[in-house]
Amino acid sequence: MKNNVAIILLLILTIGLLIAQHYAIRKNVPNTEDEVIKHITLLESKIDSIKSVRDSLIIVCDTTKVKIIELEKRHETIRDSIISQSVNSDCIVFSEYISKYNSGLISTNNTESTQDR
Repeated sequence: MKNNVAIILLLILTIGLLIAQHYAIRKNVPNTEDEVIKHITLLESKIDSIKSVRDSLIIVCDTTKVKIIELEKRHETIRDSIISQSVNSDCIVFSEYISKYNSGLISTNNTESTQDR
């Protein structure tokens, strides 16, 4: 008995959904030629706006690719110059760096860490 009631309710629900879907589809279908032309015009304007957005995105992608290529070339030249340098020149650059920034480290007022405990 319960199975029959469940099957009947399921059939009524299915038929109701099919009828609602049929009316919803029929409601959105243009009836006259003027409505069809209006819908086509709206779609064409949307397509044009999508194309303009696509073109601007393509331009952004192209400029980004160019910037990436330039950065890669610059980093390759820096890497090659670092690799090809001698150990002596590396020591000179490092000692100049330390002498330039060491004065700022020593002149800080940090007496607690330098006191004997």
